[in-house]
Amino acid sequence: MQSYELLREVFEKTAPKKIAADLNLSESMIYKWAQPPEHAAGSGIGNPLDRIEALLRSTGDCRLAQWICQCAGGFFIHNPKNAALPQH
Repeated sequence: MQSYELLREVFEKTAPKKIAADLNLSESMIYKWAQPPEHAAGSGIGNPLDRIEALLRSTGDCRLAQWICQCAGGFFIHNPKNAALPQH
């Protein structure tokens, strides 16, 4: 799933108008986050999920993911590199 697709699903549960008010951003900005990159390119700002992913790739520091997970009430665990695939 692409980040903008996830945001579309999130916006079905939480109105973009509420998110805009909570984040002190324009409603049009929030709606741009749920557009494919080729449609939102004119804004010059990627959606927050894409920016977090870029920050993770740039720094290679998983503490960023850990912090996000803690904010959501969970924790981050790396996938094992040599895990055996489940048998069917």
